[in-house]
Amino acid sequence: MAQPNFDPSGFYEFDLSRGAVRTRDGERVFVLSDDVVAPLINALVKQGDLSTLTKLGERLGSTASASLAGRVSELSPEQVIGHAAAVLALYGWGRLQSERWGDAFVVTITGLRDLDPMQLATSALLSGLLGKLAGAELSCVPVGDERFVVVHPSIAKQVSSWVTSGSNIGEIARRLVATEVA
Repeated sequence: MAQPNFDPSGFYEFDLSRGAVRTRDGERVFVLSDDVVAPLINALVKQGDLSTLTKLGERLGSTASASLAGRVSELSPEQVIGHAAAVLALYGWGRLQSERWGDAFVVTITGLRDLDPMQLATSALLSGLLGKLAGAELSCVPVGDERFVVVHPSIAKQVSSWVTSGSNIGEIARRLVATEVA
């Protein structure tokens, strides 16, 4: 199967006469610096309301899904992540990549401003994005500065406790396999 390509050309339309910026799908967007957005996101995290960030991730996931030639279920995870990465980059949310650690699926995001020390904002954004693409509820648990392990929400707290207790990504991947077998 040929790898689908994401075409970023013409993604944004700048209508200066109306003072509007739209995506090629007609969705209006705002261009804001991270100095403006980061405090807003940090306030949401401090309030414990990550739903807006999850919804933003879902919206980005819908955009990525619409750009795919075919159904997500017919493509490799790498192909889907490639489109998700292109959409995140177009919106200024950093560079997304995927890794395999045994059976564990891990994503890394680089080039994104540190939004909160516990990475909860990025976790919520990625959970919404990847969940939308997968058509299932997912959790992205931070396992380092830029790395997130993708798990079912029912074990997210357990994985988070492993991280807190000092487990590295290799140990977490092994524990996930042992948890699956048990």
